[in-house]
Amino acid sequence: MEFLPASCRSWLAILRIATVFLALIALADLAADPALAAGEPVHGRRAALVIGNSGYANLPKLPNAVNDAERIGAVLRDANFEVTIGKDVDKAGLERTVREFLQTLNDGDVALFYYSGHAVQVADQNFIIPVDASLSSSYDLEVQSYNVNSLLDYMRATSGLQILVLDACRDNPFRNQYYYLGDKKIDVAGKKGLASLTPKQGSLIVYSTAPNDVAYDGGGDLSPFAGAFAEKALSPNKEVREVLTMVRTAVMDKTGGRQVPWDVSSLTSQFYFVSAQEVLVLGESVTEVRVGADATRVALNIQPPIASSGMTLTATFEKAPRAGILLLDDKTVQPGTPIAADRIDDIVYATDAGQKPVELLPYTIKSDTGQSANGAVAIVFDASVPATAEKPVVVASNDDSASITKAITPVKLTVSSDVGTGFTPVPTLELGAGRPTGWLRVEQRDPSAQVAVGGELLVLGDLVKAEDLPKVRIRPAIHRSDAEAAIVLKSVVTAPEAKPVVITVDAEVNACDRLAAEPLDIQAVTEGVLPNDIAIDEALAACGEAVADFPEIPRFKFQYGRVLYAKGDFPGALKMVREALDGGHVRAGHFLGRLYQLGAAVELDPKKAIPLFEAAARRGDPYGQYSLGRALLDGKGVKANVRRGIELLNKAAESGHTYALNQLGAEYRYGNRVPRDIERAYVMFETSTNRGDIWGEVNLGMMYRDGVFVKEDAARAYRMFDEANRKLHPYAGTLMALMDRKAGKTDQAALLKLFRESAVRGDGWGAFYAAEIVSAEPSLAADPDEALRLYGLAVARKAGKASDDARARLAAMPRERLVTELQKTLVRLGAAGVDVDGKLGPKARAAAADVLGSKPPSDPVDLFAEIVRHEWVQSTPRLDML
Repeated sequence: MEFLPASCRSWLAILRIATVFLALIALADLAADPALAAGEPVHGRRAALVIGNSGYANLPKLPNAVNDAERIGAVLRDANFEVTIGKDVDKAGLERTVREFLQTLNDGDVALFYYSGHAVQVADQNFIIPVDASLSSSYDLEVQSYNVNSLLDYMRATSGLQILVLDACRDNPFRNQYYYLGDKKIDVAGKKGLASLTPKQGSLIVYSTAPNDVAYDGGGDLSPFAGAFAEKALSPNKEVREVLTMVRTAVMDKTGGRQVPWDVSSLTSQFYFVSAQEVLVLGESVTEVRVGADATRVALNIQPPIASSGMTLTATFEKAPRAGILLLDDKTVQPGTPIAADRIDDIVYATDAGQKPVELLPYTIKSDTGQSANGAVAIVFDASVPATAEKPVVVASNDDSASITKAITPVKLTVSSDVGTGFTPVPTLELGAGRPTGWLRVEQRDPSAQVAVGGELLVLGDLVKAEDLPKVRIRPAIHRSDAEAAIVLKSVVTAPEAKPVVITVDAEVNACDRLAAEPLDIQAVTEGVLPNDIAIDEALAACGEAVADFPEIPRFKFQYGRVLYAKGDFPGALKMVREALDGGHVRAGHFLGRLYQLGAAVELDPKKAIPLFEAAARRGDPYGQYSLGRALLDGKGVKANVRRGIELLNKAAESGHTYALNQLGAEYRYGNRVPRDIERAYVMFETSTNRGDIWGEVNLGMMYRDGVFVKEDAARAYRMFDEANRKLHPYAGTLMALMDRKAGKTDQAALLKLFRESAVRGDGWGAFYAAEIVSAEPSLAADPDEALRLYGLAVARKAGKASDDARARLAAMPRERLVTELQKTLVRLGAAGVDVDGKLGPKARAAAADVLGSKPPSDPVDLFAEIVRHEWVQSTPRLDML
């Protein structure tokens, strides 16, 4: 006989029907829109750079620094940072690691830098010291270190909140009493620790010890600071400044008060390494327990609540049973008295034998964070249940209550994604038999992939509703290992249909990135290729497809523009480059700025280049810094500013742009705009050469050729020029030919070959010397007018005396011959309606204006030189070499 009143049966039935109905509505909505929120921005994106330097070659070794970095990197990955890690990095490795970090940082919300290793302060600035540094020369600091201030500026340009953590205040590693920094000679005697930086708005700077003091490496596997930071950073729902207070206390305890961590903040918002979810739901809204009619002790069998990790939960029964009491460990559970929620399954309903009414026992689960959930237990005394049954029959309000007796086959999904293209939705799930149900917890997350639901990032332990699976999106790390990444979502409640979900992340570098990225591009995802190394046909197809597939990703448009330029499709290239610039790709702006400087594919207008270079330089783009620095030195398109120009060149060199080292070396060697310093020039050129830069080889070769600072060694100089020439250096061929002449070689054909090679690459001197040879020996000319074109290129390339002499040669020629060659060049460039008659009339001038896209020069020599320069640009020379 069933003692459940009709009203109670109806209430339970309605509750069950409503629960199922609401779930079906949710699933139907998601099935109708499987890409729901696919384009929604993800909040709280985080990127971290972690560097640990232990194995110094020339400075005291630091046993724990690499251990510190590995441990902190693991902690930050658990806090959902995309971590770029560098261990025992030399200067080139440091540059590359910083660049990789900046590539992950684009448009992020939070940027963090942690450094453990040697660092020094000079002139109130702090410098990271890579493991190959010696600091033995007064000139070493600027070529062997990396300025922390620069990195903070770059972080600030691409993120809303910046955190610097410097565990780098070990013993003073200086080998010298003073160092050169920019235009200053800095005395560093007696300096120790790091200088206190003043953070700009939105920054937090953390030191492992007080400014101007020294930190300890520690006797264990981690430094005292790293150990404390790793222990405290993942404390849930602790604001970062509270975390740092905990770290400070722990470090002081470990060091007996000898080391006191320090921080300086200008934060305007709160930041949490771990913001714990605050989800609280019941696995069963109503539990129906059926027992024999004479049962006297009934286990309630309430499923534990489903809650986010870290919550403290309590359970409270609102009223006492009508015909009995509730016991926990044989103690009566009083109405309104909270008990630990994890004990709710141990509660027993005790009553006397005999016929009893149905008991409906409402209860409430509350969390220490303010959430609550209501449930109820219905105890039904049923004569049809055998009196000998030890275990009550439990009927849940959903279908997930029966126990699993066999292994569960997980739902397996694969997300295919190109790195650097944002978050990718998981494939649409079949919402039928065997679908995941209930709640899932993030059980495993490979650190090389981030997972988000809608616009929120998830960390290990976070909860996801099964019906929200279509909102799950995956983002692979930009710089990741080849190991397959996996994300596992495991059912919170074991039930027949509660299947885990295993998401495999199949991420690859897009072919356009491999084939057409530009070197040192901080918004690329690969190291890049030089212009002459672009496989044009393959890259055209790959980048065209990438632009079509990812129209919102500006770097693909820039890379496509590079390929189109290399092909000679200037209108198409400009369209792509400008669209990339509009999308925020700063290297595209630099590319366009160089075209304005050189008048290549656009009108010659150096002023238009300056704001493009400025924007790139602010973001930490070394190409932008180098080009802006040179423009400021030369006053090209902007008022000359030597001091700022040198500062920008130093920043570019610091980031690995060897051209900047060479420009700095040239400034110090010749002393035209800064005090002459031959030794400093030598250090710059040698550093560049050791990095494999052909400009460094040429500049260092000239010092050996001339016996400047080093013993004269013509053979060594010639070998260096030859190596650079084979690598397409624009001036090396000319330098070789001039050395051959000086050595008495008279083979004009051999000399012409070298001068021509340089001329084709844009060397005005090479063009002038080649023109002189073919003028003197017409039999060596490629055609009767080659000398004119070479003289014209020499004028156009503005090569000082070579250009002046070339202009004089052209001015002395018969005007008709010059104009005839001008007209022939216009015809080769596709100009229509040009008569090759040697007369510079309106038709020829109109054709020249059409070709140049601007008003042509009035002087015939200038006009001829400009048209020759335009034809030279059409041959797509290496503009980055000039």
